[in-house]
Amino acid sequence: MATYAKGFKKTQPDQLLLKAIVAMILVVLLAVGAAYIYDLATDIGEYTDFTDQHIKTYDAILTQKDDASVQLQNYIVYFYNKTDEDCVDIQKKVLNYAEKINADAEVIFFVDLDAITATDSTDDEDFLLAIGQGNAWLNKSPMLISVADGVFSTQYSGADAVLEVLDQVDAGEYTPFN
Repeated sequence: MATYAKGFKKTQPDQLLLKAIVAMILVVLLAVGAAYIYDLATDIGEYTDFTDQHIKTYDAILTQKDDASVQLQNYIVYFYNKTDEDCVDIQKKVLNYAEKINADAEVIFFVDLDAITATDSTDDEDFLLAIGQGNAWLNKSPMLISVADGVFSTQYSGADAVLEVLDQVDAGEYTPFN
């Protein structure tokens, strides 16, 4: 191969074609990688991904059972509203915690405040009485209650409180469950 006076090699047509092909392959790989990272960053999941863990009626909130119909002793119930700004803001974190925590056993259950029903006219009032709250509490989403040793333990409202409890449950440090 010939070289220029300054030491640069001449490029032959075959080398130029090879460099163009390699550049195109790199551009395609970069585009695919960017699309993959974008998908990971924007896919927050949906509450409906946990359909089996959704509670549909008020009378079932404090009486969750396992597959063998045995009353669960320790679990939490997350109340959300799909249109509430705070619920939307923490949705990805809540779903990530739920996926990690429920990997071994069902510990987190969900209640869609727009979809829950009462089997009779006082179920919602009975539930609120059992957790020591009034009707206004159901408008404070996101919310969380814990059931420890088979009975209502504690209620939490607000995004920060909910995420703090989920972090403690994930780490195995949630006091009512120990």
